[in-house]
Amino acid sequence: MVRDIFFKVYWRQYKLLEHELIKTDDYVWIDRDNYDTFSNQYMKLLLTICSEMESIAEVLCNRKGDKAPFGIKNKLDCLIMEHPNLKKYRVDTKYPYDIKNITPMEKFSDSISDWWQAYNDIKHRRMDINDAGRYNYTKANLKNVLFAMAALYILEYILYESLEDTGRISRGVLKSDLFDDELKL
Repeated sequence: MVRDIFFKVYWRQYKLLEHELIKTDDYVWIDRDNYDTFSNQYMKLLLTICSEMESIAEVLCNRKGDKAPFGIKNKLDCLIMEHPNLKKYRVDTKYPYDIKNITPMEKFSDSISDWWQAYNDIKHRRMDINDAGRYNYTKANLKNVLFAMAALYILEYILYESLEDTGRISRGVLKSDLFDDELKL
């Protein structure tokens, strides 16, 4: 894949999702105090963001010529071989959101992360009552969407660096309106 295709097919989709998330700030501030707020818009975003994330993980795994493994945890395990710090990457949101040290993939070590489990619960068992005594659709909340968006941003960053014609220079090229322009460890 070359840079122009990446921007047309993947980064454009990321920016659309990011824009939709930022628009929700008009109604629910993107702030830790609102992490548990759930909505239909967050549900739509979570389902779409996680689907996009899995697609990019598959593209990254397939680059070596092998067929990508089934399931997000297996795909991330595949990516960790090439990117051993993947689970440690963290991002910060930009002003005015001021949420620091989002490490969306750190819990993928032994199991899947809370936000990915929420995605699966919403996708497959939306009307089931969970351990907290609430319907699973209430997991379509700001925190899960924000962490999923951060994970997608990290995978977009890695995909961009893997392109044939970029020279592995990402800093400042992938302009996010939500996250700082570089990954941190």
